[in-house]
Amino acid sequence: MGRFNYPHRDRRRGFTLCALLGLLALSLAVGGPALAQATRIIFLHHSCGENLVNQGSVREGLTALGYEFYDHGYNGDGLRLADGSYTGTHFDVPDDNTDPDGFATIFAQPLHDPPDNTFSHLMQYDVIAFKSCYPVSNIGDDYQLNEFKSYYLSIRDTMDQYPDKLFVIVTQPPQVPANSDPAEGARARAFADWLQSDEYLAGHPNVFVFDFFGLLAGDDNFLRSEYREDEYDGHPNERANREIGPLFVTFIDQAIQSYTAGGPRPTPAATPQPEEEAAQPPEEAAEPPPPAESGSSRPGDVVDDFESAAGYWGTNAEAGSTVECGPASGTAHSGSSALRFDYGVEPWGWVDCGRSFDSVQDWSAATGLSLWLRSDEPEKWFTLMLFSGDPEAASPFELEFEVTEEGWTQFVFPWEDLAQAEWADEGSLAEIEPARMIGYGFSAGAGEDRNEGTLWVDDVGPATGVEQPQPGPAPTSTPAPDAAVEEPEEETEEESGGGICPGAALALPLGAFGILLAGRRRR
Repeated sequence: MGRFNYPHRDRRRGFTLCALLGLLALSLAVGGPALAQATRIIFLHHSCGENLVNQGSVREGLTALGYEFYDHGYNGDGLRLADGSYTGTHFDVPDDNTDPDGFATIFAQPLHDPPDNTFSHLMQYDVIAFKSCYPVSNIGDDYQLNEFKSYYLSIRDTMDQYPDKLFVIVTQPPQVPANSDPAEGARARAFADWLQSDEYLAGHPNVFVFDFFGLLAGDDNFLRSEYREDEYDGHPNERANREIGPLFVTFIDQAIQSYTAGGPRPTPAATPQPEEEAAQPPEEAAEPPPPAESGSSRPGDVVDDFESAAGYWGTNAEAGSTVECGPASGTAHSGSSALRFDYGVEPWGWVDCGRSFDSVQDWSAATGLSLWLRSDEPEKWFTLMLFSGDPEAASPFELEFEVTEEGWTQFVFPWEDLAQAEWADEGSLAEIEPARMIGYGFSAGAGEDRNEGTLWVDDVGPATGVEQPQPGPAPTSTPAPDAAVEEPEEETEEESGGGICPGAALALPLGAFGILLAGRRRR
């Protein structure tokens, strides 16, 4: 370790990380992500939306994540507060119309403060979600379909004017066959698909679309039979709302995190498995297991494939250096996204990015960590950081490596090659405990010249039986000038016994890195 030998690098870094981790612990103590505490969500809907909220535990789910969730139904029902109580007031939705033309009318209203129209009331919130009801799926011809698209293009023009707001369009529910026909159903599907297409979304980063239609509709483009109240009622039943409600909660959370972190859009939710089938174990797995987020992981499992916003990445940098880190599309080893770590490190400086898991990971069946890496330039050195042990006092371990090849290269780092970080608390573990993995991250440093570039990371997971690529020679570092030495060597040694945070254990709360990232990118 310490290949760069920057004078007092570890001690300066230690105190910065101490302050960082203290802030993270405080953020957790006051309850939930910093962004979530300040984020107010409004959902404008009619009866299908109300049933989704009530029967799908949407308010409970978003509240548990730290958000304030409000909703508004018909004017006669009006606004409900974050605690679920009715206010007896409403937003004066014109003609109670939440069809595409109605929303176009709302989004054409002027913005006033204090609010005196529907649009102005909606804009009092950070996240604005809205949906039409199932009669919108009765699209009689292509002219009407194009008319609906034109309404939503005008709505998008308005949303573009407010980049500090996040908008979630919820596609309309499908109709039942008794109240529609196959041609109408096909056009309803086409409308929902268009709203989710690049044609509508590309270049509009504050607009997201939750495909309520796609989750409810069968292959015939009508409301699935198991989701119907009866043959003539287009309202999705309680089972539909119970299964889709949690998906809606997850989507909104991922949309918020994706927008604030600059990562990829949320992955479309899969159609819920029928309840009677969910209780039956599958006879054989047709697909590989999904990325593991908590619990035990076997060798070959992928813990992070970066195809969604799950796992929020935090950053830390010495003054003057810059860093951006998070899932991004465009370059990937597999799928469409990878972690992108952009760094600009001033001479003798460093930057970090990392994440912690939602719960402790058990990787005891593996002998090391596998990951695919790509650098924008070869012969670049980085540090891998792994955190292990007690979640309340995680022990840091480090390993420096060089990316020597162009293109994607697999690295497998055995546990024994990771050494206790020099800045670890004196009570930290001497050896990594694979059965208790807390999180991981990456660091980049600089010598006498500025170091900048990009590292991509993909398909991270525990591994065994794979030969590790041979490291190249250690880089030759140029000693820093005497002026860079701010403290006598003896003082460093005297403080080393106190660890990174004198008088306190190194705390790495679960989910902590995400809190920093959310707070740093708070709009």
